[in-house]
Amino acid sequence: MTRNFVFLLPLTLLAATEAKLEYSGAAFANPSLSQTANAKTVVDYAYEAPAGLAPATTRDPARQVGLILCFPEHDRPTGDEIYPVRESLRRQGLSGQYVIIGIHPQAQKFGDADHEPIRQVIGWARKQYPINPRRIYMYGKGEGAKISGEFGTQNAGLITAAVTYSWGWWKIPADSVLAPDKAPSYYTVLGMRDLLSHIQTVRDTYTRMNAKGYDMIYREFDDLGARTYHPISNDEGLGWALKHRNKNIGPTPEERALLAADHSPDYFKNVALVGGPEASMRVRLGLTRSQDAKFRAAAAHACSEMICEETALAAFAATLVDEDEQVRANTLHTLAVNANWRSPYAQKILIDYVKAPKDPLMRKGAIDALAFAIRHQVNGVRQDPQIFATFIDLLQDQDEEARTMAANVLAPIRDREFRGDLGRKENKEPEGGWSMWLAGIAAKQAGYNHDYAQCSGAVEGAQKIFCEGQGKPRVLEVLSHEGKKTVAKDLRRQPNNFQKTKEAAEMGYAPAQAMLGMMYANGTGVMQDYKEAAVWWQKAADQGHVLAAQNLARVPGRRPAPPPPPTAAK
Repeated sequence: MTRNFVFLLPLTLLAATEAKLEYSGAAFANPSLSQTANAKTVVDYAYEAPAGLAPATTRDPARQVGLILCFPEHDRPTGDEIYPVRESLRRQGLSGQYVIIGIHPQAQKFGDADHEPIRQVIGWARKQYPINPRRIYMYGKGEGAKISGEFGTQNAGLITAAVTYSWGWWKIPADSVLAPDKAPSYYTVLGMRDLLSHIQTVRDTYTRMNAKGYDMIYREFDDLGARTYHPISNDEGLGWALKHRNKNIGPTPEERALLAADHSPDYFKNVALVGGPEASMRVRLGLTRSQDAKFRAAAAHACSEMICEETALAAFAATLVDEDEQVRANTLHTLAVNANWRSPYAQKILIDYVKAPKDPLMRKGAIDALAFAIRHQVNGVRQDPQIFATFIDLLQDQDEEARTMAANVLAPIRDREFRGDLGRKENKEPEGGWSMWLAGIAAKQAGYNHDYAQCSGAVEGAQKIFCEGQGKPRVLEVLSHEGKKTVAKDLRRQPNNFQKTKEAAEMGYAPAQAMLGMMYANGTGVMQDYKEAAVWWQKAADQGHVLAAQNLARVPGRRPAPPPPPTAAK
């Protein structure tokens, strides 16, 4: 990247339309900002911008750029998180497409007082550079992760997605203020060489955000410590986050013109640039209605370069068995990418094909795609138990290559420490067997929702009321390969019912008390209230609910309970 590189610049504002930059160092002039001696400092910041950018007023989507705001840990330099972002962009060939700004907190740590300065920095940047407002992102470490979570969800009309490391966040809007599917998307990373308090806080945040229903990829890496320079997660996290477009801002007229120009040789490249639901619809139409195999192949590839809606990805079940070889190949690649991005439909299509294949070679490709999707989960957080279940089934497959693929994928789980020079046989199963292991990771991923597993049987009283409060499945309107509209089940659910859950909780039912605490903590069906969350988590914990006890220990401002006194030996 050719850069204008300046550190520790105090952005100073005299009025909403009049500002200046003050700094120490080499001469620097910004003619768009008024040089006024009485201006007020808003925030210290650092930035890097590509050379040769178009004017800030440009409306051409191809000449606009994205904005990445970087937030350091407390007591670290302002630009601390710029370099891992810069290097990741360089590795991915994206250097000229983003302005990067590091922002310093108003106090030692980021908090509510930083929200308005951040908004002003965004406004200032948009006046200086051709930034597309649908492409504004956050990247934070520690306290920077906290502000990325809290500012992002409270300013979803500004922030599209974020990558966070080493800390969590607590303040999020109630569903009545911001529906979970309109919140920014989060790629959250935890290094297992980090501090214990950081490990506990990030895991606590994940349990709450998972229950909230936010779009989230969560990774744990054994080799990562307290810093965020980590090419594996930097590239995957930024590569995923930057493909999002703001869920609350629609395309501009210029972007819609690109979507309408379906005879352009770069049509699906432009579709991916625009992104969002309208672009996803164009992909879906290209997959389901076009008779041109090259057009279908280009449409199939597009969803590996953008975040596609589940309604579009559901159509890939047909193109996986398309008569054209290139369409099938592009489909398989895109499904692998989206399965890794945790698309429910991409994962389901691949799993279904492995179970009922049309072609043996394509089946191997589908198995490999699923292996790619869980490559970071095998030694980390198993967010997708259904894929692991598929590999466990493949251990008994009739095809030797399929068995070998499954055995190699699962090897770190069944015997992580094995080496050929240890003088012992390799374990073929984890302790307790595969069924017990799979049930454990499924329950852990389900979190509080695991308590609804009992609802499939006969229930009564408080338990029945609790089950009635479970969120209902959503439905998707999907186009078939012939262009006919069908209704498909969404693999995600609507939020749980607050009143039903509260009624069951007041009857003393521990799972309902635990879930009610989570609903108060997350603002699901009610305004966020950690004091009430603590009350109900305490009631559930007193009845032995383990998850409630864990979340109770991390309630903001709450001191951990002292350990019980030692008991005299009998």
